[in-house]
Amino acid sequence: MQINKIREDFPALKERINGMPVIYFDNACMSLKPSCVIEAMQAYYYEYPGCYGRSVHKFGNKTTTKCQAARKKIGNFINADSNEIVFLKNATEGINLIANSLTLNDGDIVLTTEMEHNSNFLPWRLLFKSKGVVHKTIPLKDNLTFDLERFKEMMSEKVKLVSIFYTSNVTGVTNPVKDVIKISHQYNALTLLDAAQAVQHNVIDVKDLDVDFLVFSIHKMLGPTGVGILYAKTSFLNSLPLFVVGGDNVENVTYDSFILSPPPEKFEAGLQNYAGIIGAGAAVDYLQNIGLDNIARQEYRLNCILTEEIKKLKNIILLGPDDPGLRGNILNFIIEGVDSNKLAYILDDTNNIMVRSGMHCAHAWYNKELVPPSARVSFCFYNTEDEVKIFIETLRNIISYFI
Repeated sequence: MQINKIREDFPALKERINGMPVIYFDNACMSLKPSCVIEAMQAYYYEYPGCYGRSVHKFGNKTTTKCQAARKKIGNFINADSNEIVFLKNATEGINLIANSLTLNDGDIVLTTEMEHNSNFLPWRLLFKSKGVVHKTIPLKDNLTFDLERFKEMMSEKVKLVSIFYTSNVTGVTNPVKDVIKISHQYNALTLLDAAQAVQHNVIDVKDLDVDFLVFSIHKMLGPTGVGILYAKTSFLNSLPLFVVGGDNVENVTYDSFILSPPPEKFEAGLQNYAGIIGAGAAVDYLQNIGLDNIARQEYRLNCILTEEIKKLKNIILLGPDDPGLRGNILNFIIEGVDSNKLAYILDDTNNIMVRSGMHCAHAWYNKELVPPSARVSFCFYNTEDEVKIFIETLRNIISYFI
């Protein structure tokens, strides 16, 4: 890949703060946006600001055509039929939709890992309080990878849903999702994958996986905020009851009854983020043009360099396996004796190095394990080796000052 040429596509990377460039290492939270995505969204507002599927005028027709094209692109991206793609505002809404639509009863078990994002943890805890649904967590191995044998031991006919991250936003570890799905289905349990940290780094084929539900957010894959995707097999989209009802997901209403729109519009009540949906289609085009294999190689290369150098520093604790090949685009660490939030502030204040600090929306695991807030570096393919070197040198100076 011609990284310098690619970087020209991202306006945010051209910014100078206090005369210095930005070094953006917070891609697991939010990726930057290429100009083509921004321009696609601007074109909607400037040229055809209509509604999807409602109005028959030219603005409305063009909006409908563009949104349908985006739905097809996203479906192709994960090898799904376009009518299996539901537009929502984020992955969190997708998980909550499933949690509130599935028929889960008192005593039914939902399994997750113990390190889920709050979005795949709290909905099941709330179901425990409201319906008596039992939420159990699968312990991870000592190196924070998935324990397939322990998972097998926890499976039973009482498990009705297995809902796990595809790739962890804390460690970058990718779970053996195909094995998990196969085993779950042997017990007639449904499966849901939180792919928010995976879809922009891994080739995902929902048909090959045979997953029942999969969610992700467009803002982590070069696209706009406020757009999320729920994939569900057609049979479930046909049978699941509504979570939200109103305009756009009904075809006719009387005082006594109403006729629902067919899936996927059945689950898309109210006006959607049409500019965002169109921007999502442009983001998919851009990612496919770069190539997910090329993206993974570049991110792995940077993680190898950073891992090798950071291990040379004092008082460093890595979260997750030592092997960068098992951590995707993420390196999450603690410096003993240095507050991670203060560290993130100093990195930003001195050299415009932007990392994430805190518990990374996995509070339950951090609190259970008594792990202090950590600093997370997460790469995207537009990051460079020179940026990694600046980060290491800055980190070395900070450690020498505090320790």
